[in-house]
Amino acid sequence: MNSSVRSLAFANGGNQLLSSGGDGHVYHWDLGTRKCIHKAMDDGSLAGISLCTSRDSSLFATGSTSGIVNVYKRDDFLGGKRKPLKTIENLTTDVGEMKFNHDAQILAITSRKERNGMRLVHVPSFSVFQNWPGPRFSLHYPRCLDFSPGSGFLSVGHTGGKVLLYKLHHYQNA
Repeated sequence: MNSSVRSLAFANGGNQLLSSGGDGHVYHWDLGTRKCIHKAMDDGSLAGISLCTSRDSSLFATGSTSGIVNVYKRDDFLGGKRKPLKTIENLTTDVGEMKFNHDAQILAITSRKERNGMRLVHVPSFSVFQNWPGPRFSLHYPRCLDFSPGSGFLSVGHTGGKVLLYKLHHYQNA
């Protein structure tokens, strides 16, 4: 890469690696040849700091220092389409951790610098759940997150030293 590496994500069954960093570009690497097969600018990004892919590698999301999250269809991006499917502007500071759930129906995004700085995005409609986490819950400053394998649970770790576990009722039998 031509600048600092700030985030990595495997794709295509582990045969490819995506990387982003200080130059605002997204790089696609072929791990068999260890060569960069594609490099393109993340739309509107000055510095990428977060990156994740869906389990089937059809989608990937990028997060920037401005709090902007772009969601791309990977095949379109590799084919030259540089505009994201959706730009999510619900965070106001650096995007921290991001993760798609197992079926890419939900994208969780966090900001480490914002109190309660976490949003859940319904990917098919690209709408942000306005009722989550709710007024009685405090996420403090979220640092890490993960979905259980079938997405029945979402865990969030925060700077207060706690790991919070949320049951996602829609996926309770998954």
